[in-house]
Amino acid sequence: MPDKLGQLLFDYGGRVQRYRSRVNSQIESLAGLSERDVAILEFINSKTEVTFGQIAGELSAAHLPRASASTVSQAISALFVERKLVEKRLNPKDQRQPIITLTENGKALVGEIQQVRRQVLFKVRDSLELSDEEATMLEDALERGIENFDGFLDSQKD
Repeated sequence: MPDKLGQLLFDYGGRVQRYRSRVNSQIESLAGLSERDVAILEFINSKTEVTFGQIAGELSAAHLPRASASTVSQAISALFVERKLVEKRLNPKDQRQPIITLTENGKALVGEIQQVRRQVLFKVRDSLELSDEEATMLEDALERGIENFDGFLDSQKD
């Protein structure tokens, strides 16, 4: 039987995940985009300009489904042609890999999506009703836990 803290963390994480899934569905409905499309737009926004290969690498690292270079290329084409959320321009360093940036509409949509995500984060934090001191202690513990768990996951590869 797991210890009480471990069980509580697991239970709380499950509830947060259910809430995130609900919010992700709302984002998909609001924007008419898939989770992969939203991840692509957010990645482009975080880097200002990127190539197909960089996007495919990021999505693959995030373990998102269907993140092959050809699938990313198709998704970018739809975001470019149909939605007008991204722009493509010639890459002077490698003309086979165009540079992708967000249009003004793309930036506005990512801003709306990020606002919804901030509300999720506030709801998660507020549900804990932590004092400032407790919040600092929990932040430290979670940062340590994330680092340690990442090390564990890396050791499980292969």
